[in-house]
Amino acid sequence: MSEFRTGNGADWLDLLATLLGRFRSRQVEMLPDAAALRAWFAEHGMEPAAEVTVADLTAARALREALHRAAVATLDERPVDARDLAILQDALAADQGVDVHRDGTRLQLDRPADAAVALAWLARQAALDLTGPTRERLHACGDATCSGIFIDHTGRRRWCSDERCGVRSRVRAHRARARERSSG
Repeated sequence: MSEFRTGNGADWLDLLATLLGRFRSRQVEMLPDAAALRAWFAEHGMEPAAEVTVADLTAARALREALHRAAVATLDERPVDARDLAILQDALAADQGVDVHRDGTRLQLDRPADAAVALAWLARQAALDLTGPTRERLHACGDATCSGIFIDHTGRRRWCSDERCGVRSRVRAHRARARERSSG
C-alpha cells in the first residue's frame, strides 16, 4: 500500500496531497527529502532518469503550493496570483512533451530526463485542468479542516477521501448530534 495519498483524479492533485494538514496547526510533509520525491514520481509513472536533488525538492514544493493556491483561486472564481502564475510558467518552460515506446503489446511513456521535466508534466496537467472543461468538476474537500482538491467524475463526491475525510466528518456530525441530544 502506498504511503502517498492518491485518487484525487489527476497526478497534479495527488501532488497537492503531499502536504497534509495544510489548514491545521500541525502539517505533515510527505516529501521530506529528495528520495521521497523520487518515490512519489515513481509511483506516478514519471520517475526521472537523472538523480532527484534537493533543488528539485525545493522546486516541487514551490510548484505544489503555487498549484494549490491557483486551484483554490479557481474554485473561488478569483484571479490566480501573479507569483503563482509565474511559478507555473517557469515549470512549464521545462516541458518537452512526452515520448512513447512499445513494450510488448503496450505503449509506455519514456521516463522524463530529470525532475524539471516531470514537474513540467504536472504543471501541464494542472494548466489543462484549471483552464479547460475539467475545471467545472474540480471540488474542494467537504471537510473544512482538509485542503484536498479533487476531480468529481460522478457529480456526487463530497470528500477527497471517503475513508479519511468522509469518516471524520460523519463522526464529528454524530458526536454533535449526541451532544445535542444529551444537553436537550
